[in-house]
Amino acid sequence: MFHSLLIFVRYNKENEVKEGKHMEQRKILILTGNFGMGHRCVAEAIRQQLAAMHTHAQIQVLDLMDALFPNSSALLYRGFAQMVHHCPSLYNQLNRITGRCSTLPMQSWIADKMKELLKDAEIVVSTFPLCAQFAAMYKRKYHASIALYTYITDIGAQDEWIVPDTDLYFVGAQETKLDLLYKGVAPHSIHVCGIPVRQDFLHPMRQAHSGKTEILLMGGGLGLLPSAEDCLSVLSRCDSMHVTVITGKNQALYDTLRVKYPEITVIGYTEQVAQYMQRADVLVTKSGGATTFEAIHSETPLYILQPFLVQEFANARYIEQHRIGCVAWKKSQTIAQDILALAQDSPRLHEMKRNMHALKQSWEEICPVVAYNSRREPTAS
Repeated sequence: MFHSLLIFVRYNKENEVKEGKHMEQRKILILTGNFGMGHRCVAEAIRQQLAAMHTHAQIQVLDLMDALFPNSSALLYRGFAQMVHHCPSLYNQLNRITGRCSTLPMQSWIADKMKELLKDAEIVVSTFPLCAQFAAMYKRKYHASIALYTYITDIGAQDEWIVPDTDLYFVGAQETKLDLLYKGVAPHSIHVCGIPVRQDFLHPMRQAHSGKTEILLMGGGLGLLPSAEDCLSVLSRCDSMHVTVITGKNQALYDTLRVKYPEITVIGYTEQVAQYMQRADVLVTKSGGATTFEAIHSETPLYILQPFLVQEFANARYIEQHRIGCVAWKKSQTIAQDILALAQDSPRLHEMKRNMHALKQSWEEICPVVAYNSRREPTAS
C-alpha cells in the first residue's frame, strides 16, 4: 500500500513539473504597429515584463503592418506621420469614421495570412486596434482557440478597440474600464493594471542634476512639440532653470533648436528617456498614453501642451482630474510663465508626486500568462 502511494505521489509530481515547464514554454506573440512610438513602447514593455517573469516562454514582438504588407508599410507609416504632423483634424475625422466601421476589406486573405503568422501561438497580445481586429478574423474563420488579449494604450476606449473574440482587455485606468462597460464589454474581461512601461521606468531613482530646476520637453516618438518653440526662449533665459529637449526622430527640429538655443540641452532619439525623466522636476510634453504612464512611474509632474489628437483629450482630462499635472487646453502666450510657476511651486509638485504614487498602488498586478493560466484553473465548487 505504502509503495503504491509513493508511486502515485511520484507520478503526480512528475506531471506537475511537466505541466509547469509547458506553462513556461508557451509561445506568446505581441502584435503592434509603428503608428507613433506609444504602441511599440507598450509592446516592448509587455515583452520585458513577460521575459522577466517567464524565462522559458517564447516571446516575440511583431510589427503586423511590416509582416502583412512588407512592400508598402514604410509608405503607410510615412503617410501617417505626415497626416498627424500637418493635418491633425483629418486624422481625427478618419479616426472617428474607422471606429464606427464594422467591416474591413480583404478579411479572408488577412485571416489566411494571420494563420501563418500565428502558427503555434497560444497567447496573442495586441497593442494596436487593427492588430486585434486581424487576429479576431483568424479566430472566427478557423475557430482557433488562441487567447486574444488587448492592451488599450490610451485612457479613452474608442470604438475601434472593442473587438469581438477578444478574451481580455488590459487597461490603464478605472475611467477606461467604465468606458468599456458602457459599451457592453463584460466586467470580468477587464483588468485595470496601468499602461505598461519598460523596465527602466519601474524603479525610479532620482538622478543627480545641475542644482537648477530641471525642465524636460518631449514630443513623443514623432518629435512633435507644437507651441513649444514659442516658450523656449523664455525658459532658456531663466538662470534658475536648466532645460533639456528630446526631439525624437525629428531631425529638422533637432538641428533648429541646437542653433537657435545654445543654452539648452538638445537630445535626438535616445534609449535613455527614463533617466532624463527621473532627473526632471517637470515634464513638458503632449498627452500620449505611454508617456503619461512613464511619467507616473517616474513620479515626474506633467505640464501638457495643447492636445490636438483625439486620443490625447481623454489622457489630458485624466492628468488634470487626478491632479498629476497641468494642461494648456488652448494656445496661449503665457505657457512659459505657467511652466515657470509650476516648476517653482514645491507644494504643488509634491502633491502631484503623491498622487502619482497613489495611482500606482491602485493597479492590479497581472500579466497575460497569469491571466491565461488562471482561466484554465478549475473553479472551486
